[in-house]
Amino acid sequence: MTHRRIRTALNAEFEVGRLRGRGKICNVAEGGLFVGTVQVPDQGELVSLSFRDHKGRPQNVHGLVWWTTLNEPGTHRTPGFGMRLIEDSESYSHFIASLGG
Repeated sequence: MTHRRIRTALNAEFEVGRLRGRGKICNVAEGGLFVGTVQVPDQGELVSLSFRDHKGRPQNVHGLVWWTTLNEPGTHRTPGFGMRLIEDSESYSHFIASLGG
């Protein structure tokens, strides 16, 4: 199932094992999102991501690093990773809906 992506520019912090990083959420969809960052974790790793939505409400989501730009060098403008959510979040669903998704 493919979900429509919605462009964003939200600052985020993430944890993958002992790696703690910062990035910018470039797009979101119902099942996941893309984080632009130079601190690219390994594909398949568990990731926890925190950010504030466009109304300033805190969001915390958990998922898997589904793919990274390291696996496709030269094909993406921004280094980073795609994250697939592994748990339902009513708060995140409301956030997506508020963006028109």
